[in-house]
Amino acid sequence: MKLAVVLGYAGYGFSGSQFQPDKRTVEGEFIKAGISCGAWTDAKSASFRTAGRTDKGVSARRQIISVTPENPKKFIESINFHLPPDIWCVEYAEVTDDFYPRYAAGIRTYRYYFPCPMNIAAMQKAAEYFVGVHDFSGFSKMEKGRDPMRTVTKAAVFAGESGLPVFEVSAKSFLWNMVRGMAGILEAVGLGLTPPETVKEQLTSHIWRVHPAPAAGLIFWDAEVPLSFSPMRQRTAVQRELAAKAKAARTDAAAAEALLGCGMDEFLREDAERNYGSFIRR
Repeated sequence: MKLAVVLGYAGYGFSGSQFQPDKRTVEGEFIKAGISCGAWTDAKSASFRTAGRTDKGVSARRQIISVTPENPKKFIESINFHLPPDIWCVEYAEVTDDFYPRYAAGIRTYRYYFPCPMNIAAMQKAAEYFVGVHDFSGFSKMEKGRDPMRTVTKAAVFAGESGLPVFEVSAKSFLWNMVRGMAGILEAVGLGLTPPETVKEQLTSHIWRVHPAPAAGLIFWDAEVPLSFSPMRQRTAVQRELAAKAKAARTDAAAAEALLGCGMDEFLREDAERNYGSFIRR
């Protein structure tokens, strides 16, 4: 039986979602967990597929995968207890043998979380230029033969629970590093280094490739699939792990800012000027 599974993971401990020899990846850890719980004997029999790959350091909230466990009931009941605490299965659905997450997924949504206060109104104005059909080669690491045209259905910047800016963008498909490139130019706008209209100019001229924002702020937020999912039993260890990492990150950030010797906002501005100087001079 083939299953579609909603998967979450904290990406900072992985070298990406796809299997890589001698590196820790989401696929590699998932395959090992499945072997441990008796769901399959090797990677080939697992038939692990995803709705979209994520790079090193990128997290996921609702990634869609498909697998073919030999004992589906045992897999559903036990896989979360064999996975490491930075990967978890949320829901599952039975699917036909021809189900392929990459093609079944409709609109995909990403969120990018920024680390400091910025001008959210200016960032929102800039984000609006992304909506529609555009050539995103100036925001992406282009792969040979890939079509640079993409249709963005939603792009918005809003204040998250912490009050810091969050960028949410939706599209049928994305180019490599496209969202991080979009987030990068929004950072320059939010810090007042370039006006919102720079996004419009970059979409039409795309002479420069925008320096991508750090991977740690990016989350594969959701993928729309026409399935009815059932919940899977969760481990409290996952919540404890995430809470511990959040606490450690806040503590580390506070200590690092105290040791910095200059204002954090000042440093971030200087860093952005180095990354996006080509836009500032225009």
